[in-house]
Amino acid sequence: MRGSKRTTLAASKVRGFVVAGGQSSRMGQDKARLPYHGATLLEHAIALSGQVTSDVRVLCGQTRRYEDAGVPVVQDAICGVGPVGGLYSALLSASVDGRDRTFWLAVDLPLVPASFVAGLVKGLDRADVVMARTHRGPEPLCAAFRTEPALAAVRRALIEGRLKLTSALDGLLVHTIEANAATFANVNTTTEYERLCSGGGGGRGAANAGPNVPDEFSKAGTVKITPKAVAKKK
Repeated sequence: MRGSKRTTLAASKVRGFVVAGGQSSRMGQDKARLPYHGATLLEHAIALSGQVTSDVRVLCGQTRRYEDAGVPVVQDAICGVGPVGGLYSALLSASVDGRDRTFWLAVDLPLVPASFVAGLVKGLDRADVVMARTHRGPEPLCAAFRTEPALAAVRRALIEGRLKLTSALDGLLVHTIEANAATFANVNTTTEYERLCSGGGGGRGAANAGPNVPDEFSKAGTVKITPKAVAKKK
């Protein structure tokens, strides 16, 4: 990632995860392996996360893969429960190794700046969970967590059968940071990928953002919201 500034936090306290456990069904091929700026989307996300902490892992889903990515991979500890299973696996891995804070970032969000992810982690000084939020609502796949409280909440959600990501955070103090929706243009289809590579962003609202997708977010600050308010948006 040329020209980017490092904002690395102490690895002894923070573990980052690239979320790459999806099946890429709409893309028709593994989108984590798609070329992006001289690398792949996976390599880009790993490098971006590496600007926040030197302790980075890849959440690979139910099947063990991406072992050639240069960082350790974490396989789902519980299968068949969707993203909540990935979050549980990430938090469990961080807890076992004594990491106080955890963040994760979806592999198909290449426009999110490392400085913003670092800001989410810093926001854990005042909350259990900090995540991005656009006018569409919360972005739970770009979020930071205090490891132990979040692990306890997600474990409880799994036991109770609450498998929606935002519902699994019930009982935690959740803050959000306002973000530009164009920066959260992800890549689910070939058309969205082609738009991203041409400089027009990916999907989910990016088509109306114009050719210059912002590097930073339009609003700063943290807003307290309730877990129920988050859940209603998803």
